[in-house]
Amino acid sequence: MNANKLADEIKTMLADSESYYGNAEGYLIKAEALLRQQQAKIEALKQVLQSIANEHVELSHDKIKWQCDDHIRWAKEALK
Repeated sequence: MNANKLADEIKTMLADSESYYGNAEGYLIKAEALLRQQQAKIEALKQVLQSIANEHVELSHDKIKWQCDDHIRWAKEALK
């Protein structure tokens, strides 16, 4: 489940006041877990971006290739 789907389910739940009281706790638990998961992912992506942005620029051809390979590997790991 992603944040948009969860938001749609909560919106639907709130529109139907009878189901609101029966399902609110379950949706809030899902929302809490999803928000924590997304925050962890955001932090991991920020760390990769900061590492790439703050790394010094290499001047030799071989070092540039290694640096580029490192950046690609970091990005792929962050996107897992």
